[in-house]
Amino acid sequence: MITLFEPYLLAAGVFVGTWIALYLIKKIVISRLVELSKKTNTQYDDILINIIATLHPIVLGIAALAFGLRFAEVPLIATQSINAIFLIAVVYQVSVAAAHFVDVVIKTKKGDKSKNGALSFIASVVRALVWVFGGLVVLSNLGVNVTSVIAGLGIGGVAIAFALQRILGDLFSSFAIQLDKPFEVGDMIVVGDYRGFVEKIGIKSTRIRSLEGEEIVISNQDLTSSRIKNFRKLRERRITFNFGVLYETKTALLEKIPNMVGDIVEKEEHARLDRVHFNSFGDSALNFQVVYYVTSSDYTAYMNAQQNINFAMKKAFEKEGIEFAYPTQTLYVKK
Repeated sequence: MITLFEPYLLAAGVFVGTWIALYLIKKIVISRLVELSKKTNTQYDDILINIIATLHPIVLGIAALAFGLRFAEVPLIATQSINAIFLIAVVYQVSVAAAHFVDVVIKTKKGDKSKNGALSFIASVVRALVWVFGGLVVLSNLGVNVTSVIAGLGIGGVAIAFALQRILGDLFSSFAIQLDKPFEVGDMIVVGDYRGFVEKIGIKSTRIRSLEGEEIVISNQDLTSSRIKNFRKLRERRITFNFGVLYETKTALLEKIPNMVGDIVEKEEHARLDRVHFNSFGDSALNFQVVYYVTSSDYTAYMNAQQNINFAMKKAFEKEGIEFAYPTQTLYVKK
C-alpha cells in the first residue's frame, strides 16, 4: 500500500514545497526590489514591484499543483483539467499585470481634472482589450475555434461603429485634443462666433465659459474640424485704431498730431509704438491711423492701455485746440 501511494505522496510534497518556495521567492524578490528602488529615481522599478505583488497565492498554488502532478500518474482528463486551469490562471495573472501597468501609466499622465475622464476611459478600453485577448488565448488552447468568434466580433463591431458613428467621432476627437493639445483648460479660445475660457475637455464635448458668463458646450468633433484661435501663447497684442479731426484744423496742428500721439503711446507702460499716420481724407474728417503693440497677453492690460491713451489724447488735443471730428454734413445754398 505504501508503494502504491508513494507517487501521490511525492506529488503532494512537491506541490506543497513548490507553493511555499514560490511564495517565499515572491517575498524575497519584492523585498530586494524595494531596496533597489530606493536608490533610483525612475518609476519603472516601482511598477515592476507592484506587478509582482499582484501574483495571487491561488495562482501560485495552481502552478505548484500543475508541477506536482507530473510526479504522479493521474487520469488524462484530470491532467487536461489541471492544465486548462493552469492556463486560465496564467492568462488571468498576465491580464491583471497588464491592466495594472496600464493603470499606473495612465495615472502618471493625469495632469488636471479635465484629462482624468478621457484618460480613465482609455484605461478602461485598454483593460477590456487585454481581457478579451486573454480570453481568446484560453479558448484557443482549449480547442475552441476562435476564428469564427473573432469574425463575429468584427461584424458586430462594424454594426456598432455605424450606429455610434457620431459618438465615436467625438471620442476620437477627444483623443486628438488630448494628444495634439490645440488648447488646454484655462486657455482663452475663439471658435467661430464663440469666445471664452476652456473649463473642461470631456470625452464627447468641451465646455467653454463665455466672457458674458454662460456655459457653451461644443462637441469635440466640431472643435477639431474648426479653426480655433488660442490666446494662451499670445505674447503681445497688435492694436490698430483710427480717429479723425475736423477739416477746419490748421495744417501746422495736423503735422503735430503724429508726434503727439506717438509720445502718448510710448509713455504707456505696456505699449510699444509702431506708427502714427495721417492716412486719408474722410467724408467728414481728416483720418489718422495708430498702430501699437501691447506687451502683455492680458486682455485687461490691453483695455487699460487703450483707455489711458484715449484720456491722454483727449487732454492733449484740448490743450492744443484740436477738435475730434464727428459725422457732419455741410449744405451750401446758392442764392
